Amino acid sequence: MDDTKPFWHLFRHNRNDEKPSEIEIEAKLKEQIQALVRNGIFFDFEKRKAAPVQSKFGGKPALPKKFEWPHYTDEYGEHIVLPFFLQLSCEELSVYDTDNLLPHEGMFYLFYDLTNQPWRNSKGAKLLYTPTPISELVPADFPDNLPEEHRLPEMALKFTAHTCAPDWEDYVGMTGDDNTAYTDWDIIERKLGKWGYPHMESAGRILGYASLIQNGIAEACESRAQEEKQQTYSKKSAREWILLLQLNCIEEEEVDIPFGDCGSLYFYIRQQDLERRDFSQIQFELQCY
Repeated sequence: MDDTKPFWHLFRHNRNDEKPSEIEIEAKLKEQIQALVRNGIFFDFEKRKAAPVQSKFGGKPALPKKFEWPHYTDEYGEHIVLPFFLQLSCEELSVYDTDNLLPHEGMFYLFYDLTNQPWRNSKGAKLLYTPTPISELVPADFPDNLPEEHRLPEMALKFTAHTCAPDWEDYVGMTGDDNTAYTDWDIIERKLGKWGYPHMESAGRILGYASLIQNGIAEACESRAQEEKQQTYSKKSAREWILLLQLNCIEEEEVDIPFGDCGSLYFYIRQQDLERRDFSQIQFELQCY
C-alpha cells in the first residue's frame, strides 16, 4: 500500500490554490492597463505669436464671418462677454491624433468667464467647434465691452502626443471597485513610469485621460445628463464620456490665471457624439485644490 498518495494529492491541491506571485500580479495588471491606455495630445505655451489660423492661447481668434462672440447673463443678472482663451486647429491636431477621433478640419474655440469663474455646466464656459475651412476664417476684433484685463496676451501652442493611462478615479470607473482595486492601484501607480506611462506635466491636453484634482468627472457627466432626461444613471453608460479638453491653471509672466487654487478646466463629451461630430452636449467642470 502506497501511503504517500494522500500526501501528493494534498500537495498538488495546495499548489493549485497557491496565490499568484508578485511578478504574475504585475504582469496581469500591466496587461489590464495596456487595454485601457489612450492617446493624448498635450500642449504647452510658446512665447511667440501664432499665425492667424494656427492654434494659440489668447490674442484675437480667427472666426467664421457670421460668428457671434459668446456672451451670457450670469446668475446675478449681469451681462458677461466671455474672454477668449484657446483656438485649436483640427488640421494641426490631426498629426498627433493617432486614434483618429477628432475632425480633420475646422477649429475649436474656448471662451470662459473670468469674472465669475463658474464651476460646472455654465453658459460661462463654452467649448465650440466650427467645420469652417481655415481659408474662410477671419481674425476678429475684441468686442468693445470686453474689459481690457480680459483681453489675454497671445501665445503659440506646441503639441506632443503621449500614450496615457487612467488615474485612480477613471481606473475604478472603468474596471469596477472590487475588493482588490485599492491594492491593485498601489502596484499600478508605482509601475506606470516603468511600463511607459509616466505622469506628464503640461499646460493642457486634448483627449487621453484627465489629470483629475478631485472626483471622477465621467460619472458626474452621465449622472447630470440622465437626470435631465429623467433616466436611470449607470456606471457602464458613464464610460461613454471621455475627455475632450483640459486646460490647467496658467502661471506665465504675461498672464496668471489660477482657476480657483491651482485648478483646471475640463470638458467632456460622449464618444458617440464625438464620432458623429455633435458638439452640442459637451459638459464642463472646474476642479481646484
